[in-house]
Amino acid sequence: MPKASTVALVILAISLEVLGLALTNRVFALFPVTLTDDIGRTVTIESPPQRIVCISPSTTEIAYALGLGDKIVGVDAYSDYPHEAVSKQRISSAYKPDPEEVAALNPDLVIMHSFVGPGDPCVDAIAALGVKVIATRPKSLSGIINDILLIGKATGKIEEAEALASRLNNTINQIRNRTGNLTDKPRVYMEFWYPPPWTFGPNTWGDEIITVAGGINIFGDAPTDYVKTTDEEVIERNPEVIISLYGAQHIHFATLEDMRQRPGWDSIKAVQKGKVYLLDENLITRPGPRIVLGLEAVARFLHPELFGESNTLVLNTTILRRSTQTLSITELVKADITVFKASGNGTLIATATSEGPSPPSGLKLVGGYLKIECSTPEGLTFVLRIHYSESEVANLGVDEKTLRIYYWSDDHEKWLPLDCWMNSQANCVEALVTHTSTFALMGESPPPVWQTPIELWLVIATVTVIALITMSLTYLVCKRRLRK
Repeated sequence: MPKASTVALVILAISLEVLGLALTNRVFALFPVTLTDDIGRTVTIESPPQRIVCISPSTTEIAYALGLGDKIVGVDAYSDYPHEAVSKQRISSAYKPDPEEVAALNPDLVIMHSFVGPGDPCVDAIAALGVKVIATRPKSLSGIINDILLIGKATGKIEEAEALASRLNNTINQIRNRTGNLTDKPRVYMEFWYPPPWTFGPNTWGDEIITVAGGINIFGDAPTDYVKTTDEEVIERNPEVIISLYGAQHIHFATLEDMRQRPGWDSIKAVQKGKVYLLDENLITRPGPRIVLGLEAVARFLHPELFGESNTLVLNTTILRRSTQTLSITELVKADITVFKASGNGTLIATATSEGPSPPSGLKLVGGYLKIECSTPEGLTFVLRIHYSESEVANLGVDEKTLRIYYWSDDHEKWLPLDCWMNSQANCVEALVTHTSTFALMGESPPPVWQTPIELWLVIATVTVIALITMSLTYLVCKRRLRK
């Protein structure tokens, strides 16, 4: 007779198989599906795609975000996020993909960005192979979210797409609600190429990001959506904030010091006041799920009084192979972030804020909250060092020995402690961290005296002393009585 454990395993295996069949049938029930892509093409997909080729970094990121990584058989040469995409077969060009390269991967669905619009010959050439092609070409933040829903419908990932779209919409709306009624909005220039200067014009998601973040795009009135301008015109429009987008291998990498060296740029308000911010272009120029990270970063650059003080660190894997990179923040939270490892070049963003989830019962917040984000979070490893002052800890009534760094877990919806070590000489707590989150330094108040545990040796010593005193007094009393 089989053992009970064997029977249980058989039942479990059968249950999982039945569940898998049910889920498969549920997905197949969504097909065939007919939809219209961004360039007006009507496409009917008969069954759930099993071999997908993504020809643009944004469509690759969307597909992975929807859980389609195991179905992807090829990506374009620029698709480098998430890190798993790097190992996929490569299509040499995203701008003019070779139909033969695509056909060699035997896909049943190609998802690609159209750089032309209706009548795109690249899209038509691949569709002529008899392959189903979905073309994206968003112009706005809502267009990006609609593409997520479009790809979800095309692949049977409707629920996942709706959940992702809801999260992105919530973030966008939260920022829009906080900046919508502002009267003081800085004039912004966002540069993604130089020389000559290139920037976003009207009717682009880049322009919308500036607007939603509470700024005014100085080229929002340009006659074209992507603007090739001149140094003289940027100087004349005199932005108060400059956001410099940097690309792969630092093809475009313009810092505050670089802009000071440009003829005439030292007269620009943003350059004079040091309000030039570096940001990974992939958070802005790729119309995918990470676009909200770019929006959040821009909002912090423009309105730190609303969204917290932010510092950014440009991660460079070449440097990290032989050394470390450190980012410090001193507003509200005094902290150092020393990065040892990252899977790719990107932007690390640290934001100090007074707003965050309430500390758990029994703990007190020391300082503020520190939100750490990264455009390439996979493989990130850093030491987080949060400093404190003894006077602040004393004023809060916190026991210094109980100080620990906690992080907010979205999965568990609560604060969880990190493995920490105390550096009492430097007045800081340190932790090795391998993920991004919101972090905070917290500690416990010392318990009342009557609740304080007493060490066993102290109890024994006290009892012994009391016994000796009692015996001595008894001896003296007895001795006095005997004399009488």
